[in-house]
Amino acid sequence: MSGSRPLFTPFLTEAESIDLDAALVEATNIEPWALQFKLGTAGYRDLLDPEELFNFNVPFNGLSAALLLESRAQLAVEAGLKSLHVGGEVRPHTQEFIDLAARIYSAHGISVHLRPKGTRTTPIWLSSFGVFYDELDGGDNFTASHSQNYKGGWKPMEAAGGQLTEMAGMIADRVRELIVKAKSEGITVNLAAAGNELIKYDFDPVDPYVDVLKKVIPGGLMAEIPGATAKGFKAGFCTEGGSMAPTARRIFEAMNISLDDGGTVFFTHEEESNTFHGIGIVEGVNHGVDPGKWQVYKNVGAQKLLAEGKCNVFFIWDPDGDRFNMVTVAPASLAAKFAAAGLEVDPLDDKRCFVFFKPNQIYFMLTALKIQSLDEAGELGNYNWIVASTFPTSMSIGEVATTINERTGAGLSTYRVPVGFKYFASLVSDLEDQLADGKETTRATDVTGVETVFGSKPRLLMMAEESGGAAMGPAEPMSSRNGLRTSLAAKEKDGMQIGIMSLCLGARLFSKGGSFAEYYLQLLEEFDTRYRFYERRDVTLFDESLKGEERDQAKAAGNARKESTVAFFASLETKTPAEVTDILMALLPSGTQMPKIQRVFHAGDGTFIEFDDLWFELRASGTDAVLRYYMEGRDADILGNLNAAFEGMNIPG
Repeated sequence: MSGSRPLFTPFLTEAESIDLDAALVEATNIEPWALQFKLGTAGYRDLLDPEELFNFNVPFNGLSAALLLESRAQLAVEAGLKSLHVGGEVRPHTQEFIDLAARIYSAHGISVHLRPKGTRTTPIWLSSFGVFYDELDGGDNFTASHSQNYKGGWKPMEAAGGQLTEMAGMIADRVRELIVKAKSEGITVNLAAAGNELIKYDFDPVDPYVDVLKKVIPGGLMAEIPGATAKGFKAGFCTEGGSMAPTARRIFEAMNISLDDGGTVFFTHEEESNTFHGIGIVEGVNHGVDPGKWQVYKNVGAQKLLAEGKCNVFFIWDPDGDRFNMVTVAPASLAAKFAAAGLEVDPLDDKRCFVFFKPNQIYFMLTALKIQSLDEAGELGNYNWIVASTFPTSMSIGEVATTINERTGAGLSTYRVPVGFKYFASLVSDLEDQLADGKETTRATDVTGVETVFGSKPRLLMMAEESGGAAMGPAEPMSSRNGLRTSLAAKEKDGMQIGIMSLCLGARLFSKGGSFAEYYLQLLEEFDTRYRFYERRDVTLFDESLKGEERDQAKAAGNARKESTVAFFASLETKTPAEVTDILMALLPSGTQMPKIQRVFHAGDGTFIEFDDLWFELRASGTDAVLRYYMEGRDADILGNLNAAFEGMNIPG
């Protein structure tokens, strides 16, 4: 097997082709990759070689990319699609992949829409919005989000800007069909000349995005920023060397948020870097660049900037701008209370302590803030606002809505979906279809069969994933460039929305002499929050940086563990609570405290166990080689001990 063999020339201004026959299939070992290729919760992600595009010892390389893009192109033509956007972030070979997609698509007669020349990157939410706004037939973004830089990724989108759903399986099937055909008679993948007339550098929806953003963020919140800035408020934004800085600069300027010296915000790690400036590498181990991981949020320089008074709050975006987190300071005198409430606290000085938040806790605060802001603006009762979350997202977010309903009679709705923002996109699209059909009352049925009725004016107040991604919708539907489409909300996670909402809250708290931590405690008590302690245990199944046969062996062992664990918990879904209790107690350590089980069900991609005042879910990650054990409740000790016991169970078989 050849480890490397160039099959095409990136950026070549002449047409060329890849001729794939049985000999090349064998030489490149592409068939095993094709047999297991699929699109998951966030598209496709896998190992690449940062130094070599045509290294066939890793799954994501120039040939595998060509095959998945050729499959996408063939199916697009068969479906009558005529225009696609292609963008990406900063990881290795991204520009080569963008060029490859543009050349394959244009060779099929599809018009391709890239960023203006000189603009290299596109945050994932801008790709999504622009596909909708420019009335394109779909789009692609080359991103592996928060993963290590030795992983590449590809996320294809449909016309509304959401991740492909129905066509996803068709692409995987077509990849395998191409391999079969290549082995029997050979296939040719044509690449048009780079920069040909079907490739247009006109994808720049920043200004219309800003117009929508101004409708998503309540005006009363935006008004907090100038006054706080005049009093000395300043916020740092870490972009991790990713795609956010160029676009965020334009948006901040358009929103009249001042930048740099003397301004409201400044950037760190702004220069694009396909190694992310080494962020996430701790003691020689690469943990990726997920802002929700302590290896990231404690190692981006936030503490020094906050300690020196260079900023009052520090925000972090991941490379493609769909995940978000922050580092804050609060009164040291309250440090024990913050820790007792489930916040992570580190010492700073006599007056201040550091407080680190998890995404769940941020979205809990922002949901309460937006409800309050909509009420102040007189828009809360005019629409059927929905607070949506994934099943393993903190239930405290939905509790805000249900508590307000109980106390005021407000008509807020809650709804839960499986993990993957495509399920939020499907919910939004389904509501849009019902409105287009003239339905007087909109509704949706979740994966457990429970129907929720929303009303005649459904609006998305919050769509939140515990992993760090969220998005919101405006009070009135968005319209596309020529008015051919409307949309109730973003179809992709949007860290820009969340970043500015958090900036507004930070400004308000600064002006009042408060802190995020104090505000969080205030909300816990105000809503008598039941689900306030949250834990996620990640069990790594194998080292994804391995290559070749060593990787195959480790992956097989990891998959065996994953399959047996998932199958065990799935087997509980058909049993009664009493039967599940007996099975679990027989496997758990003697003396384990387990609350009464109310029900067990399949949550779309994992097994969910609902206890009294506690819930648990087991699911395998759709993007990383990880098993995840989620648990949340009111008693930190009970849930911590029980979750640890679940993780350590010796599962039969």
